[in-house]
Amino acid sequence: MMKETQNTVLIVDDTPANIDVLFNALSDDYSLQVALDGCTALELVEEYPPDLILLDVIMPGMNGFEVCERLKSELTTRDIPILFVTALGDVKAETKGLECGAVDYIHKPINVPLVRARVKNHLALKHQKDLLKQSISLLQHEKELLEHKAELGIQAGGLAHDMSNVLMMSTLLEMIPKQRPETDEQWQKVLQAIDSVVGVLDLGAEICRGFTSYLQNIGEKETVVTLDNLLQAVNMYKRKFKGNFIKELEKGLPPIKCKGYQIKRVLINLFVNALQAVERIEEPKIELKAWFQDGKVMISIADNGDGIPPDILPKIFDERFTTKKTGTGLGLFMAKQIMNAHGGDIEVVSEPDKGAKFTLILPVYAM
Repeated sequence: MMKETQNTVLIVDDTPANIDVLFNALSDDYSLQVALDGCTALELVEEYPPDLILLDVIMPGMNGFEVCERLKSELTTRDIPILFVTALGDVKAETKGLECGAVDYIHKPINVPLVRARVKNHLALKHQKDLLKQSISLLQHEKELLEHKAELGIQAGGLAHDMSNVLMMSTLLEMIPKQRPETDEQWQKVLQAIDSVVGVLDLGAEICRGFTSYLQNIGEKETVVTLDNLLQAVNMYKRKFKGNFIKELEKGLPPIKCKGYQIKRVLINLFVNALQAVERIEEPKIELKAWFQDGKVMISIADNGDGIPPDILPKIFDERFTTKKTGTGLGLFMAKQIMNAHGGDIEVVSEPDKGAKFTLILPVYAM
């Protein structure tokens, strides 16, 4: 059976006779420490934290109330139960002791059976409290693990979504005939198709590197990038678009401090969504615009597709929401999370039969 000698009790009193009484009462059951003044008591607690403290109130130099307040103000010692053992018997003194953080108040002359019972009970309560804290800590740890697993699932789904977009560009290889083109013009088209596919595959590698860094809990570092750098991904994808592409970029836009590959993910998702929205439109049109407004860089991608139904519009940024039979519902949800993490946002306006416009809002880099 586990013995109580595993618990340490610190006795703080400036009167040797009182120390002798407490020592004789508790030495058979506990490991004891002794201090004759408040300063020595604080030093002992710092070096050898006890499980419980029996503390006199009236002492030279620092009194017991001050010692108690000091211990309760420190994170490492505030949970140690303190029992005042004092000749002060008035209600005001007892109230002050409890207000300082003591768990009990024992009056002198010392009643040995009472002291033993109080010490035993408060150590038992401390033990139960410690077990409860451990249980809460374990539950919190399990909760964090579940959250990490959920986040990992979302990130993995986002990666699959992004790589699907990347691999879609490989269909440009269909432009390459089985035999060598006969004219220089045909050959130039083949080279352009190859360049586009290589560029998108490079982007896919960048996305995978970003995901790997996430798994390693390192994370992509924020860098200062220009708008042109961010739009390179869109420029590669627009080669697949055969409709009317309008690009309007305000001159002199300030650089943006961001995690570049993440913002490129958002832009690719929005542009691919626009491509899919105008697939069956007779005269498809996509507009890409960027401008400076209210201290932020705004980037919008608009299409002239069927638009988003009003009943669906409020849900499009929800996790797992999708209207596509093969969709994951992660594209716009992840886009929202990424933009919020950058201190920005994403907005959408849409009307039936008039298309949709998504606008990214990014804080600029403060020089």
